[in-house]
Amino acid sequence: MTECPTCAASVANDEKIVGEIFPCPDCGTELEVLTTAPFAVETAPKEAEDWGE
Repeated sequence: MTECPTCAASVANDEKIVGEIFPCPDCGTELEVLTTAPFAVETAPKEAEDWGE
């Protein structure tokens, strides 16, 4: 278990893998799994808009 870097809510591993992006259960911020042992997350980088160019 770790904390959301935005709202400090508890976030459980729940079989997540390194690189997986998922929403925080409390605030909805997209988080990215950094490591699974120990479980650690950070705010996921924003993807650039793709306007079909």
